[in-house]
Amino acid sequence: MKSLKWLIIFILLLLQSGCWSKVEVNEQIFVLAIYVDKGDKPGTVEVTISSPLPNRMMAGQQAGSGAANGKPYAMITRSDLTIPDTMRTIQKDLTRRLNFGHTREIMVGQDFANDGIGDLLDWIEKEPNFHISSFLTTAEGKAKDIAELTPLYEQMPAEVLRKMSLQHNFFSTKVKECLIARYSQVGFATNLMSIGFTRIPSEGKSEKWAGIKGAALYQGDKLTGTLPSQEARAIAWNAGRLGRQAYTVTWDGGESRASVLFDNFKFTKSVRMTKQGPRFMIQLKTSGDMIYKQDSKQRKDTEVSHIVTNLLNSKIESELNSALRMTKKSGSDVLKLGLLLEWKYPRYWKSVHENWPEYYRTSNQVQIKANVDVINITNQP
Repeated sequence: MKSLKWLIIFILLLLQSGCWSKVEVNEQIFVLAIYVDKGDKPGTVEVTISSPLPNRMMAGQQAGSGAANGKPYAMITRSDLTIPDTMRTIQKDLTRRLNFGHTREIMVGQDFANDGIGDLLDWIEKEPNFHISSFLTTAEGKAKDIAELTPLYEQMPAEVLRKMSLQHNFFSTKVKECLIARYSQVGFATNLMSIGFTRIPSEGKSEKWAGIKGAALYQGDKLTGTLPSQEARAIAWNAGRLGRQAYTVTWDGGESRASVLFDNFKFTKSVRMTKQGPRFMIQLKTSGDMIYKQDSKQRKDTEVSHIVTNLLNSKIESELNSALRMTKKSGSDVLKLGLLLEWKYPRYWKSVHENWPEYYRTSNQVQIKANVDVINITNQP
């Protein structure tokens, strides 16, 4: 009994001794976003990190405002030969240690992505604190230009980009997916961001505003092409990334139109072997409410529903066919049909996987079928 008493006392003393070999919070810089560009000098890379400044993040401060003490976040840019070298260059000028455990957004510039993001993915794999669940996005120009957006509803640009990915307007591509695609020799897609000036009445002036322009297509680890907005939405549906969306169709020479709001997107992919090679089938299914209707000929609701359903099926199939043609031109298997082929016909995959991008580029064996269900119909306005 006496021994048990002393054991309990010893354990309580241990619990009050604090932590060993731990870095204090006030000795770290929590990097929320990383922006990677091609350096100005040949063979170099430029990295910009974004981190919060706790001493400036005051309660009640207006989102994105500079306040009296300046902005509540810091942006640091350096260049060097490799990403690890650049991070070391950034670290040597700081009074606190960089911490990547809270990094949730990575933006790559178009020039850097054209040369390949393999070095970035290698560094992420080897950085022990980095989360492969972080989002990866592509900038139309330089990534660090996107970092200069005005965070109107948030305190930092990094938080704006993270929440845009979480909205599932198009893609919410994570580093994990990029790594899988790289090693599987298939493609992937990310949001393609652009930035420009727009007038914001609440600010009384024009501010830098970033938005999603379309999709960036990758094969392996290289940027191979881009998609405009409509085709990007079709690919995002097939990638299982699409959130709530509204589709509009017109008929009667544009005099009649209807809009349907969808929030339940499903897709299936299958493959079967034929004499001409593998034949893929992509089936899209969704249901939604008709939120707007303008019928110039005052048709019955059932007739309007039939017209809208047929037009939507045709529109969705057309957009996906157009998107597939663009991905084939880029040689980017963003729908990961190669993985489906490997799973179903491993021997055949073994014979074509070395030249899969070229095989995908020239193959025409993809059939698309859309199935739209319009549930509710609004009254005639």
